[in-house]
Amino acid sequence: MNRPNEIRTVFVSVDLAREADFALGALQVSPSLRRVICNGREEAVQPRVMQVLVALARARGEVVSREELIETCWDGMVVGDDSITHSIAKVRQLAEFGGAQAFDIETIPRVGYRLRAAARAAADIAAPKTLPGFSRPPWIYAAVASGMVLLAVLAFAGREYMRAGPGAREPSIAVLPFKNLSSDKNAGYLAAGVQDEILTRLAKIGSLKVISRTSTDQFASRSANIRQIAKELDVANVLEGSVQKSGNNIRINVQLIRATTDEHLWAEDYDRKAGNLFSVESEVAGAIATALAAKITPGERVEIAARPTGNPRAYDLYLRGLVFAHKYDNASLQTAIKLFQQAVAADPRFAVAWARLARMQAFTHEGDDLASVRRGAAHAALAKALELNPDLAEVQAAKGFYLYYGEMNLPAAERELERVHARWPNNADALEALALVLHRQGKWKESTNAFVKLVGLDPLVPSHRISLAGNLWATHDFAGALRALDDALEIWPDDGRILAMKAGVYQSIGRLDLAGAALENVHPAPDDIDVFDVIQEQFWLKRQFGSCAAYFKGTLDQDPNAGADTTAFLRVAAAECLRLAGDADGARENYSKALKIMLGALKAHPNDMDFLVLLPIVYSGLGDSRMAMASANHAIEILRASGNAFGVMNANDARLQVMAASGDRGAAIAELSRMMKLPGGPPPALVRLDPEFDRLRGDSRFEALAHSDGVRAN
Repeated sequence: MNRPNEIRTVFVSVDLAREADFALGALQVSPSLRRVICNGREEAVQPRVMQVLVALARARGEVVSREELIETCWDGMVVGDDSITHSIAKVRQLAEFGGAQAFDIETIPRVGYRLRAAARAAADIAAPKTLPGFSRPPWIYAAVASGMVLLAVLAFAGREYMRAGPGAREPSIAVLPFKNLSSDKNAGYLAAGVQDEILTRLAKIGSLKVISRTSTDQFASRSANIRQIAKELDVANVLEGSVQKSGNNIRINVQLIRATTDEHLWAEDYDRKAGNLFSVESEVAGAIATALAAKITPGERVEIAARPTGNPRAYDLYLRGLVFAHKYDNASLQTAIKLFQQAVAADPRFAVAWARLARMQAFTHEGDDLASVRRGAAHAALAKALELNPDLAEVQAAKGFYLYYGEMNLPAAERELERVHARWPNNADALEALALVLHRQGKWKESTNAFVKLVGLDPLVPSHRISLAGNLWATHDFAGALRALDDALEIWPDDGRILAMKAGVYQSIGRLDLAGAALENVHPAPDDIDVFDVIQEQFWLKRQFGSCAAYFKGTLDQDPNAGADTTAFLRVAAAECLRLAGDADGARENYSKALKIMLGALKAHPNDMDFLVLLPIVYSGLGDSRMAMASANHAIEILRASGNAFGVMNANDARLQVMAASGDRGAAIAELSRMMKLPGGPPPALVRLDPEFDRLRGDSRFEALAHSDGVRAN
């Protein structure tokens, strides 16, 4: 056992792409390239074997237990003894590579292993050569325990980008949709696929800001000059390109343009055979980085130059799959899955395609009658990708997606997606998943920071800005929420969801006049429940109960075949307003119809958040206080167990409403006091206006809360 004053090395996961080169005597070790060189000979090393070698070497003569090896080299997965023994045997073979005995591996029975370096090698281990662009001095490993590595990663990943339009801070770039100049218009997938692969490689360069494809694709059908495009995307440079296929020959043209001057910084034509596109994508990414003076680490250089498959047919299928993978309708996602399945059938060692397949299958399993089958297929595809190349950024991203969408293992998904973001900061998909994972766990500040970065990388997606504003609203940063919404309205001035959210924020600060102005031209679609919710709140807070009931009854009449969730919500909204308007029979009729819909839906989907949260309000409206409180507590329990902090927030609000209606003023006021300090809890302005709290008015405890300055929710 260590004495308190001893410092023991803390082992962190071996990330080969970021490990510095070092020497063991005559043996030169390059972890990021996964190779060793000795006496003029070069040998490729399997990723797992290289991880084990690095873990042992950086221990500097200390014993490394098998558990530590599993933690640092296998990410804590269940690993059999044979796997460790095999890797140790391979490391021992490296000791004799090139005819030099650079080190030996000592087995400590029932404990672990120790690397003993030859005398001439010891100094080399103590002072490893530092890779350009990434410094990892020896003290950093001992500093992990105090959180210094985490701070360093967050500082790197959390850099802010200036809002400056054409004058945006360099280096930054947007890769616009490539044009298909082929006479065969069915070859359009090739242009889209080449663009995607170039963008993917650029996105792995940490010193570049690279706009997501989701935003750049919006210019495929829009006419805008380069300067305007750069302003909307907040970048300094734009890449244009075209692809022309003729038989088996392909010509790719690319040109890099500086937005402020329309200056062509670099341009090139590439003529290739259909089966040899890999090198073009790598060459373009490298040339752009050079032209923009972007720093590329050795690990990034390896990833940019990586050849994903040597099978042209498999790669062609993969490029076809990418086109459908970027669409989010079910038919496109199923097509993408089939194409990726065909790609891995053509080349079973195509790790990137296995990773994409796992992502698609994990993403599509939710809400599907074949959920368990799809989740199993996603797990199998991920296992294959991890077996082939666990260090590949695409594989690690797929693991993060699977842990989130496939298993809803939020803490594990957060850890994996944090790793991906630190390594691949321009990957907007992984960053969005991370922001959502943090949001579901109630990590509001961290989630907000992630959404801020996401808006910078993917600025033309309304949902990102809505999510950001929603986080700020929930934590009572009303001014920040309004700024975020106003920024969004500059781009989409007529978006009903954004206008409704702005109205909701105004309601929270008691400005019903401004809320009404924001809602004036909002006409929700039948399934815009969030918009309907704000509209109901406006009627509610203004105590226009008759008008509210007429509005929602009219909406129900307009779309009698709406989905269960929409119909149930509209029934409850109408019932609530009828209740306060004094129409008890009309209220009971709508509550009862809503209850029948919800109980049927919950029988099929017992964890449905929307129905779980509505159920207590319905029971309360029907006068069943016992069932109302029981269902509210049940909803909180279910949603908390599933890690849905947002759902818990809404269920808490429903319980507060039930308690306010119950007549137990003391319990209701105590709950109100607690809720006002939590994210999503009612701010004082709403407490003063909400008719649900009328039964509590006049109590000095309630009045103190209603007229307080409020407590900022964190």
